[in-house]
Amino acid sequence: MVKQTQPLNYDLGKGRGFQSTAQPKVSIVIPAYNEEEGLPIVLRNLIAVLDESYEIIVVDDGSNDRTSEVATSFPCRVIRHQVNRGKGEALKSAIAAAFGDNVLWIDADDTYPVDTIPQMVQALFDGADMVCGSRMLGRERMPAFNRFGNNIFCFLIRKLYGYGGKDPCTGLCALRKEALFKMDLHGSRFTIDSEIAMKAGRLRLKVVNFPIRYRERIGYSKLSGIRDGARILGGITRHLLWRPSKKIIRENEIPSPLAEKD
Repeated sequence: MVKQTQPLNYDLGKGRGFQSTAQPKVSIVIPAYNEEEGLPIVLRNLIAVLDESYEIIVVDDGSNDRTSEVATSFPCRVIRHQVNRGKGEALKSAIAAAFGDNVLWIDADDTYPVDTIPQMVQALFDGADMVCGSRMLGRERMPAFNRFGNNIFCFLIRKLYGYGGKDPCTGLCALRKEALFKMDLHGSRFTIDSEIAMKAGRLRLKVVNFPIRYRERIGYSKLSGIRDGARILGGITRHLLWRPSKKIIRENEIPSPLAEKD
């Protein structure tokens, strides 16, 4: 279960010029492992489109390059893992530290368009539980093997879990934090995105698909199509019996019922 308390095994710092409202509405999370090239571009673009109702959290997941140095030069909060623990652990650390009632995460490699974020967040404010940046355009920039695997995963997750999204492995997604608290997340690496999609289906979340253009990444990819694809496939099988825990819902005092999915 993701708890709203600060983990004990990371350092939390403020970037230069960090500004924060008493209670930001949205926490933007950027998991980053050796992303010194793409991260400054993503952060500059984010700052250009966001206002004071947002906070930015960069999770340096045990990088051995200048990722932390880059992050702390921008107005954001920085979480540092001492060793690389994977995207899933980075995302869970950020959720636990987030002040916003809504959480949006985006990859640090500039493959996703940050100018769509205000519109995606507005969809949450308008009643969606989850908004996914679906890679409808630019998919040719993904390796063919990864595209094939994503199509299979999408079919299985939609059919087996009732997920309403069209791209369960997207790296651009926004969710109400109360829904994340119900998911009892376990994925430590790239399986986290598909795990959230599967559990969103079981929770019958109202999902909005937001078509985006996927871009060429900056820097080298840390994802292995074969290794991580096998992990995602294993997760699809492993979570088949998962159901939301009533204890988790009571502990987090969820104030309102979930909307029906599309």
